[in-house]
Amino acid sequence: MLEVTRRLNDRASLTLYMLDREISYQVFKDHPTLIVCPGGSYLFRAKKESEPIALTFLARGYNVVLLNYTTYFAKRVDLKSDQPKTDPQSHYPRQLRELVQALKVLKELSAEYKIDLTRLFLLGFSAGGHLAASYAVHWNDHQYLNKIGIDANDCLKLQGLLLAYPMLTGELGDVIRHGQKNASIMEQLPYLNSAIYGCQQPTQAQKDELNLVQQVNANVPPTFLWQSLQDEVTSVEDSLEWVTKLTKLDIECESHFFGSGKHGMGLANSIAAKTSADEDAACSKWVELADLWLKRHDSITEEA
Repeated sequence: MLEVTRRLNDRASLTLYMLDREISYQVFKDHPTLIVCPGGSYLFRAKKESEPIALTFLARGYNVVLLNYTTYFAKRVDLKSDQPKTDPQSHYPRQLRELVQALKVLKELSAEYKIDLTRLFLLGFSAGGHLAASYAVHWNDHQYLNKIGIDANDCLKLQGLLLAYPMLTGELGDVIRHGQKNASIMEQLPYLNSAIYGCQQPTQAQKDELNLVQQVNANVPPTFLWQSLQDEVTSVEDSLEWVTKLTKLDIECESHFFGSGKHGMGLANSIAAKTSADEDAACSKWVELADLWLKRHDSITEEA
């Protein structure tokens, strides 16, 4: 395995985990690339949705890019006892600019490391799902990209999009207020709008801009989505509407809604579980299901 890290700016970076191309003596094989965007409410990046995810999919035959995007908290702290140091300039769409910058770096590395840019997949968890879905919605929208300071020429077409319990609008605080019982999640509420919108009282125009469900279009790639029906942080209804809109556009979307589990489980197995509540036997099957979906769509690329 080869591990390569590149800084995107003073707070963001990418880490590329690459499988050895020589799979046997003088036998070489290229692998598809999966870009991973961890969650964390745009406040921090969740550890369980970072390296454990990257190494799991590396073991299943994918080169993996872990995007360490900028977050509102300079570092994660215990909000019960500590006041976080915040970065007022870190709100969305800075993270989208960093994702596109990471794609530009992949282009630059592609010749040296034999990265096939036609075999790219993007996986996002929770707020990272918002980032991934934002790219899927806007990657070919030159007018919007220009408005937020992105050169459309740096964007690449995805072969597929994977969303794990995604945040698909900016209304995360409202969803939490109505359904959340977890104290550690409730402690994040005072910071959420600043992390997402850059202000405490967003306008309706700002809310509309971050509502990705209402912006689904024919340029969104085939999608794999999973979520627990017991999720009290991100909206199951938004995920169902996303799936419905893709279906109406005749865009293939495989979705799995599990009857048990909670928000933010990552792999949903013992590898990165803090407590038994982070494990769920049914939800943990998402990795195998996603792997099958990825291989099917990657084979479509190879055949094409």
